[in-house]
Amino acid sequence: MDNTTKEWFDPSTVKVERTADVEGWQTDEELVRLSGAPKGSVLRVSVNDKGAIELRVSNPSVLGEDMVRVLVQEADGFAFHIVNAVFVLKEELLARGIGPRSVTIELLQAKALGYITRVKTWAIGNRATFEGEPPLRGYYVWPLMGFDAPVPAELLTHPGLPPALPEPPTLQGLFETEAGEGFWLKHGDSLWVEFDLREGSTSWKRLARYTSERNIDVQP
Repeated sequence: MDNTTKEWFDPSTVKVERTADVEGWQTDEELVRLSGAPKGSVLRVSVNDKGAIELRVSNPSVLGEDMVRVLVQEADGFAFHIVNAVFVLKEELLARGIGPRSVTIELLQAKALGYITRVKTWAIGNRATFEGEPPLRGYYVWPLMGFDAPVPAELLTHPGLPPALPEPPTLQGLFETEAGEGFWLKHGDSLWVEFDLREGSTSWKRLARYTSERNIDVQP
């Protein structure tokens, strides 16, 4: 475990509050890791009005607003996916590496549980917001961590699109080259992305590269 993770993440310091309908579901520590809650947080676990399980993390010293992750059952009933619905760090903490570690902890725990197939989020931003106040860089940072989506149709005919993309054209295929990554940084925009939790997926390979390059190690 790296020093930043030790400083900002400790499941034993997170208070877990459950509603009666989720009593006995997973251990508190598993839920804390699945939420990616920083130390000193309060994690409230409940079933929302749509029948999904909501993990709501409150921590005013770290988060700009409550962090919300929602566990949704798939149509076939045998698997679930997570929607990272809200994740806003306080602006003065954006450069500390807290966000990537929170997400990495979540992904590893989701994989360990075995019944969660993917994690989805709305990746917000574009080049105009990249250096904004506050900066909105999700459209670029989430793919760097392994989240994927088809390249938007309106960009497939763009004259600057790098040639010889894998079929079908995806963000992860685009990010395989410096030119492709630079193209998305300049021309990309907000979109839904998802992380494939299956063993050996492109998502895991990209995340391994991302964490290695930044010396991120969240394992206890």
